[in-house]
Amino acid sequence: MSNTNERGPPNTDFASEFADRLENAPADERVYRIALELTDPTRVAEVADRADCSANAARRHLKRLAKIGLLTRVTENPATYKRNEAYFKWRRLNRLAKLSEQEYKSRLGDLLAENEEYKQTYDVENPDDIDPLEYAEYGDPEQVWLDITNWEAVRQEIHDLRRVNRDSATDEGIV
Repeated sequence: MSNTNERGPPNTDFASEFADRLENAPADERVYRIALELTDPTRVAEVADRADCSANAARRHLKRLAKIGLLTRVTENPATYKRNEAYFKWRRLNRLAKLSEQEYKSRLGDLLAENEEYKQTYDVENPDDIDPLEYAEYGDPEQVWLDITNWEAVRQEIHDLRRVNRDSATDEGIV
């Protein structure tokens, strides 16, 4: 039997390891990693500062990332960029489409079971029917909110899996 002290998360500091890897990465990789986080229009100078590179290097890499569709140039002067969410949606759907038939069926089965568990737990058909502030009987409202968010993600993945596999049940209550 294992010692209870051996359980739990590892003692590794992932944040500092990531920071070390990022610091030692080439400028294009640092700009790319920053670009993945750009949900709001962000100036080249800010990206350069966060990526610890020159503004010219950041500008060159941001233009390249915009050219391939990962980013959208929002303004010209000053130049600002943000993530192109459509690109990430396409990339995700493309990855799902490459699942083997067995992987597809297994993943879809797991997700459908998880969806049913949420329906039973909250006694509603979909997460939009839940007001987390009125569901204190199920526990901590913050946990209910996390469940709602996870349930929405489960339903979205079911829809996306069925969409990329042209499953006739795409609209079977899961939008």
